[in-house]
Amino acid sequence: MRDYDENTRVKIPATIQFLRLGYKYQSLKDDEIDKETRIFKNRFAKAISKINDNTYFSEEEIDSILVQINQIIRNNDMGREFYQWLVNPGDRIRLIDFENIDRNDFAVVNELTFGPDGRGNEKRGSFRPDINILINGIPLAFLEVKPPLNRGGIQAEFKRMLDERLEKEDLRKYFNMLQFVTFSNNLPYEDTDDASAAEDVKVGSFYTTPNAKKTSFSFFRDERVKTDGFYDVSNEVIAGVLKDNEYLHPERILEMSEFITNLDPLSPCNAFVTSFFERERLMFFLRYGVVYVKGQIPEKHVMRYPQYFAIKALNERLERGEKRGIIWHTQGSGKTELTVYANRFLRDYYAKKGILTRFFFVVDRLDLLTQASSELANRWISVKNVSDKAAFSAELNKVVSTNTDMTSEYEFTVVNIHKFESEIPQVKNDYNANVQRIFFIDEAHRSYAMTGEYFKNLMIADPDAVFIALTGTPLLATKERSTMKFGEYIHKYFYDKSIADGYTLRIKRESIETNARSNIRMNLLLEDPDKSKKVIRESPEYVSAVGAFIDEDFQGFRLQNFDRTLGGMIVCSSNPQAKLMKSWFDRNSILKTGLILSDVEITSNENKEVQKSFKRNVDEYDMLIVHNMLTTGYDVAHLKKMYLLRNAHEQTLLQIISRVNRPYRAPATKKSYRYGYIVDFVDIEAEFDRTIEKYLAELSADFALQGEDGVTFKGLVVGPEEIRQQCDVYFAAIAEIIDISNIEKFSREIWHLDLMRLYEIRKCLNGILACRTEFILSRNYEYAKEIDDERIKSLLREVQNSISLKNLKESPADTLLLLSDEEVVSIIYEFLKTSVKILDMGKFEDIKGELGETFKKIKREYGKVKNPHQIELIRLNELLQEIFSKMEISSAEELKVRNDELLGVLDAVSNLNAENERIAEKYDGNYAFVKTYTDCIEMHPELPREDVEMLVARVYHSVKDISAKNRYLLEKRDTFVKTVMSETIEYLYDSESYDRLHLDTWYEDELLKNAYDNIKIFA
Repeated sequence: MRDYDENTRVKIPATIQFLRLGYKYQSLKDDEIDKETRIFKNRFAKAISKINDNTYFSEEEIDSILVQINQIIRNNDMGREFYQWLVNPGDRIRLIDFENIDRNDFAVVNELTFGPDGRGNEKRGSFRPDINILINGIPLAFLEVKPPLNRGGIQAEFKRMLDERLEKEDLRKYFNMLQFVTFSNNLPYEDTDDASAAEDVKVGSFYTTPNAKKTSFSFFRDERVKTDGFYDVSNEVIAGVLKDNEYLHPERILEMSEFITNLDPLSPCNAFVTSFFERERLMFFLRYGVVYVKGQIPEKHVMRYPQYFAIKALNERLERGEKRGIIWHTQGSGKTELTVYANRFLRDYYAKKGILTRFFFVVDRLDLLTQASSELANRWISVKNVSDKAAFSAELNKVVSTNTDMTSEYEFTVVNIHKFESEIPQVKNDYNANVQRIFFIDEAHRSYAMTGEYFKNLMIADPDAVFIALTGTPLLATKERSTMKFGEYIHKYFYDKSIADGYTLRIKRESIETNARSNIRMNLLLEDPDKSKKVIRESPEYVSAVGAFIDEDFQGFRLQNFDRTLGGMIVCSSNPQAKLMKSWFDRNSILKTGLILSDVEITSNENKEVQKSFKRNVDEYDMLIVHNMLTTGYDVAHLKKMYLLRNAHEQTLLQIISRVNRPYRAPATKKSYRYGYIVDFVDIEAEFDRTIEKYLAELSADFALQGEDGVTFKGLVVGPEEIRQQCDVYFAAIAEIIDISNIEKFSREIWHLDLMRLYEIRKCLNGILACRTEFILSRNYEYAKEIDDERIKSLLREVQNSISLKNLKESPADTLLLLSDEEVVSIIYEFLKTSVKILDMGKFEDIKGELGETFKKIKREYGKVKNPHQIELIRLNELLQEIFSKMEISSAEELKVRNDELLGVLDAVSNLNAENERIAEKYDGNYAFVKTYTDCIEMHPELPREDVEMLVARVYHSVKDISAKNRYLLEKRDTFVKTVMSETIEYLYDSESYDRLHLDTWYEDELLKNAYDNIKIFA
């Protein structure tokens, strides 16, 4: 039934949740939309007048502003100029008032079309999001919703966004204007250790900012859930929203228990609406949570939820008068970008108090100064590098920065603390200026021993400064505990959460093959007691043996993944070994390697160029060869495999292996990698286990003091045994649901399972296949042989067919349109094969082909439907659902009856399409008036159809004539109704239709207003 569909299950309840948050509801039927920008002129004009000191703007001035906006959003800059206008208008008029949030106009509108001239549909290059968020009439975000367990999961929406919308040139300007894009299928996130990137998760709610081909989707796990304080929304208002969305009997829906359940403010989708779109939070994200990144192709990033909660926690810390603390966010979670967001926020925070701000970013190595400076400058930060006492003293004592330029938004002084062997300069503050210095201390787990000069001098450089320490691996030793130096934790975000959110990956540790290790030892006489490990590892023989192994392994790694964009890194045990390794690859391999060393023979500029080239394009370098450099802070997504020849300890080990933990999606195959890979030549397992044990032990004590929950590093590094255990978990999870030992029995029994269980089985089967791939990548062929991949694929086909049939039963018309002819026939055939109980299978074979043809014809007829909400079609959908529910066939005769029933549906849909086409001819093919006619018939079944047809035809020709003279008379609903009424009323009186059809009770309020609405729908 239409009363229980995607709209009533998710879209309208989510719309009501926006109203509970203080948004207004905007109808498309009472609008004045600028066709180029899709800005609602009526809301826009009132709002900008209010937030610009009640300045009056004439209609001509409003149109001029809209023309300026349209010109700016057409720029090829990912919308940066328009965003700057929003948050920092300068001499332009203000579009948003960030200081007084309640002065802005917040509204939502359903099904607003974006596209060429705002017309058309998806097939013609336009799109129509479910819920559009307007701030001062400007569409700045939208929410796409799907019902739980929709076909393809939430990924279907991601794919459509990436492949069908962001790729279209005609739509680019709209995505330059839209700041946030969100999706939900009204389900909670999966609670599983088998976490994947958002792009691979089928359930939940996600947000992003349009970033062209590099758009990625983020979870939002709310750390401060709002459960009360909502505005009341009456049933009368809800009924109005339902009616505006073409539900002619809202009172019936308001009584449905399912609808009442979905209205719950804490349902997954509604809770997400609250988490992200609560007005103050949305304004915070808009003002501080968007950053542009320079590059060959510019990028646009959005603040991650842990970054948001870290800044909110920092704000509370400052409000309490505390000026020190640690932000512990795991490697790869975006600490550098966090400082950019915090810079913006803190500058405004202190400006409101009349205090100027100076920002310093402290590193402890030259290569990190280079990396940090580059990362900050790429985000439009003006960077001043300081590496001597005089320069730092000058910067420290400036009240206002003189480093910014016209192209930069903010500023940072980047300080390499290792350059200060003696006392660091201290603040003089000769002019008693009201200035707040803010130090972000990168990698705060290093170089800051409490008894050392660096820490002491840094702390006294400005005793009144704010010190924010950043770390992914804090020091926990009793004497050097990070919290003893920099204060308590401001915010914490650990590996387990980062992996679950898809911001970082697990590390898969691969020991080199036993036979390869034996051969290397035998050939190099590693057991010779006269040879030290250093001598052996720097010998040409060792380098040659290891180089040959790496060369073969890395090329096989790319081949197995069908992805030559993957990059590698060899971490050597010394500079001499690294140079020998580079020389070996130059002589013996087709792989191109770059050497990065802190060495007198290699200049700083040479190191920089190699780093940039590898980061920019893997075609220039396949692998990097390093010793100490780039083992911290160097983030490259396509760096997916590391060959570890160097021993490392504690936090240094965690830092090194984290170089390969960034999410990466293959450009060609669209595969999202689940792991970063470490090939372990030095047996790090024992050291890693010791490090983690030490972390967990000291963390337990640390958090016990603070009353905090525990933390886990579970699953950070996995090997073949852990993956085998995960594979066993998948098999056990399936076994709890169904027996898979006999495919024939499985194929019969699976049809009786509900969708939730089917999706669980499908996820586990896919997980088993992924484990097999990982075994092959590890050359662990014994484990791989234990998995019969062809059998698993057969089971997957059965599961997918069953899922599709369930969807056919629930939403037959919608699902048929999503499937190909071959898929439809395959699904029906597989179902009948396992459920039909006929002794004479010959009779089954005779009708199988006929049944398949019937389904294909029904599918084609449904594809011709112009108005899916027509009451006759809704009834036919319900009939299809009933037929599918009776597909438990016990005889050939019963199967024939089902086919005859389907043929009846086919005839009905064909006749309905033919009748609508006949009616459309009377209106020159304009389906807005076909819908107006069918709506009238539904609302007034007592009236003769020929009279209604005549009446709608008169309205159509009147609209056509008026449009030819002055189409602007038809732009607004009130003028449309008034003008058409004046043009038709005389004829209706003279023909006696007005009294005979009782038009005084419904012509103006129902027919004419409905005609206007339908013209908008079919525009």
